[in-house]
Amino acid sequence: MKGPPFCVPQPHVVILGAGASKAAFLGGDKNGKPIPLLDDLPDIIGAPWKELVTEAQPPVLGFESQYSWIRSRQLYSEKLSEIEEIVHQYFKSLEILDCPTIYDYLVLGLRGKDVIATFNWDPFLMLAYRRNRTIADLPDIRFLHGCVEFATCHQHDILGSTLEKCPECDKALVQSPLIFPEQEKDYTEDALIHRDWEQVTNKLKRAFHLTIFGYAGPATDYKARKLLLDGWKEAPLKEGSHVEIINIEDEHKLRENWKEFIPFYHDMIYKEFWHSTIAKWPWRTAEYKLSTSRCGIVSEHLGPFRTDSLQELQHWFSELAEPEKL
Repeated sequence: MKGPPFCVPQPHVVILGAGASKAAFLGGDKNGKPIPLLDDLPDIIGAPWKELVTEAQPPVLGFESQYSWIRSRQLYSEKLSEIEEIVHQYFKSLEILDCPTIYDYLVLGLRGKDVIATFNWDPFLMLAYRRNRTIADLPDIRFLHGCVEFATCHQHDILGSTLEKCPECDKALVQSPLIFPEQEKDYTEDALIHRDWEQVTNKLKRAFHLTIFGYAGPATDYKARKLLLDGWKEAPLKEGSHVEIINIEDEHKLRENWKEFIPFYHDMIYKEFWHSTIAKWPWRTAEYKLSTSRCGIVSEHLGPFRTDSLQELQHWFSELAEPEKL
């Protein structure tokens, strides 16, 4: 398999929100369990949430705002802890499909210089990474809100699970907490989450390409948006690049929401992952951008390569990555 020659460009940074997991598992997880967005959580939590809302009487808003309002009242901390455990166990129970998913295409479609950063609690990014990690030099993955499947070491930057030990110090790996909605989220409060934020913002400062997939950037994530923007503003080639948004929302609304991130109205907005640069030019997103932006030449599509066989997908990407090993 042939493709454009490799270059050594700046990183491609991908930011994932809940909409990415929803798009990847429209029919639910391996066992048909639905993948909830924040406003779907009351249905997942059930009676404990309904009873708490009845008792606390928060303003009639979405789940995120109501949760944040209730959390600001110390009176309900014990009941909120119970609800958080219900949510944690639900996400922990989710299983990835045996066939290829969008998450497999994401981790296989980028390279070691790149980074995928997720706000999602679900295990899918970690599970996709784990089952593809021997196929090619996969991108760095980072967890900005905690994750039910990810564990690491306080002393060493290790990617693993709670059943593993740190290869550097032999201590058991620990999980960072899931960050639940609140008015002023402090991403420096937890050392493990803060470490991942530092890595992502450092990558953004050198990034050539930014993809925002299924992340709305809600009001309660003001600090998150600022941290991302502060890093992106320092990217050396930002003026010549595009911001890529994958989202089913109205295009005008998306441009308005992310306007401070978009240089000179250079944006690419897609409703489906399969139209994105990662799907069309896997492992060559930077080469595609350089060819288009610097030379005005649009590269021939390499993908998407669609298959129901994970083994076949892995073989295809293994061949695609082979030239870089030479």
